[in-house]
Amino acid sequence: MRRIFVLALAALALLGVVTPDAFAQAPTPTFKINGLIDQMVTWSRNASNYDGDLARNDKQVYGRTRGRLDFIGEVGKAKGVVGIELDLAYGQVGSADNNVTTLPTAVQVCSGCTGSFDINTDVRTVFELKWLYTEFELPLIPVPTVVRIGAQPFGSAASYKLAAYATGDYAGVNLVTTITPNVKINFTYVQVEEALVGREGGDGANKQPTTGGFGIAGSQFRGDDFAVIMSPEITPIKGLDLKPMYSYFYASGTTNGASRQGRGGVNTSTAFTNADGSWKGGINEDRHTVGLDARLRLGPFSLDPTIMYQFGHRDVVVPGVVGGGCSTTNSSNCLALASGKTPGSIARADISAWLFDIRAGFQIGPLLIEGLYMFTSGNKARDTTLNNVYYFQPLSTDTGYLADWGTQLSSLGLDYFSALNEGAVASAMTGVTIGWDKYGRHQAGIKASYFLTPNLSGSAGVSVHLTHRAIDRDAATQNCQSTNPAVCGLVGVAGGGLLPAYATGKQDGDTNYMGTEFHGVVSWRFAPGLSWDNGVGYMIAGEGMKALSGATGLGKDPKDAFIGTSRVRFTF
Repeated sequence: MRRIFVLALAALALLGVVTPDAFAQAPTPTFKINGLIDQMVTWSRNASNYDGDLARNDKQVYGRTRGRLDFIGEVGKAKGVVGIELDLAYGQVGSADNNVTTLPTAVQVCSGCTGSFDINTDVRTVFELKWLYTEFELPLIPVPTVVRIGAQPFGSAASYKLAAYATGDYAGVNLVTTITPNVKINFTYVQVEEALVGREGGDGANKQPTTGGFGIAGSQFRGDDFAVIMSPEITPIKGLDLKPMYSYFYASGTTNGASRQGRGGVNTSTAFTNADGSWKGGINEDRHTVGLDARLRLGPFSLDPTIMYQFGHRDVVVPGVVGGGCSTTNSSNCLALASGKTPGSIARADISAWLFDIRAGFQIGPLLIEGLYMFTSGNKARDTTLNNVYYFQPLSTDTGYLADWGTQLSSLGLDYFSALNEGAVASAMTGVTIGWDKYGRHQAGIKASYFLTPNLSGSAGVSVHLTHRAIDRDAATQNCQSTNPAVCGLVGVAGGGLLPAYATGKQDGDTNYMGTEFHGVVSWRFAPGLSWDNGVGYMIAGEGMKALSGATGLGKDPKDAFIGTSRVRFTF
């Protein structure tokens, strides 16, 4: 007791010596609100957010508003931030004007929206809580270190480039230590899922969750899933910034869909659990990612290269039913039969995947010309991914990969709820997975931007989309071990992305071509804080787009997609 008392007195004395003015003259608290309000109208054709079928020509015209508000309180160098977001459509679009409904036949509002403005606009909407964090400078250490705790944005924790590995928001801790003006160290801890007391919170021999009031379980079994990111920032010479990175991601059982998407027919809701859907111990994923991000600025020339490599392993419960066949009513057996593994057994897949993203630009007066080439590795059509995972997996892109390039369909554009296949009916969109399902991705693009005045600018570009590994369009019988294409020619598995191949009903061979995309944006900053942005996108659908179509699109030609958005943004 005496030793503890002496240590406490010593710590109190040290605080008094180090920060004598902290209590004598406290800084005056300040408060402000930052944010933006978007008002937009979008017309789209064949974006396929609701049916996932590019063979059907759906059309949509709608208006929407978005509010993004950050409430910031500061006392000296310390601050607390609360960030909220609201997204609502113009006019009632669901069973009610919000998603807070218990109607058994309820129809949700528009994709991504939390509500819709009906007559009188008194909407019981959902406030999306984005940020809730505290930021302060860490005391009693010799180098300046800023720590941020709570729900917060990733920012540049992993890379300079948007959404190459980790973008969006998370709950955890971030530390930025400034060694010298040219050297900083970033450390980030991300809590992906929380097990609480885990199996110790269960009862009985099977350790099932304890049932509480109203028959509701008092706990649930989840993994203590987490990630860590280490990323120094080094500026060896003026104009050159280097950001090496190492990240480790661990998951037990089913994990968050942002960090593991269904690809190659592996359903992330069922392939990592017991047969009844409960948590299964020993189904782990250990994923390591190393990489280097860089920025080079030499007068009018810019170069932004990124390279990342992933390795590790992943355990999967082989889907299917023992003794069952591959059919339209039992598609889960198709993977088991194609892999030669027993349904219900544990398969350990080795992870080995690459990502390259290189962008270059050259400024000639008011004209900026830029080029892009990106690549992610992928699995072959006949590879079930139960032995090897060759496709790159980001920690979280928040649907934002290449949203900073200007494309309006294959990535988030001015209307960030209406990108191509953003509803992910048949397979997750490329803004989430980066690659085209399990097949990987090549993309080459060029665009030009012209600043007519400092407040009026426009850009236009074109990109060609390819897969790394060819999509096999006539191998369904080989993969599913059946001579009936109608049985094995399945296109998608709910929640699991694509099957190893898809059938067109004829011998068409392989394809890597997903499409050619044209895009353009005109922006006019017509008043302080106000801008009027108009964007268009057109995708010439390639043969590979058949693999993204729903069941009704089997063997049918995919149709081209178009989107046009006009948006007024107020920033304050």
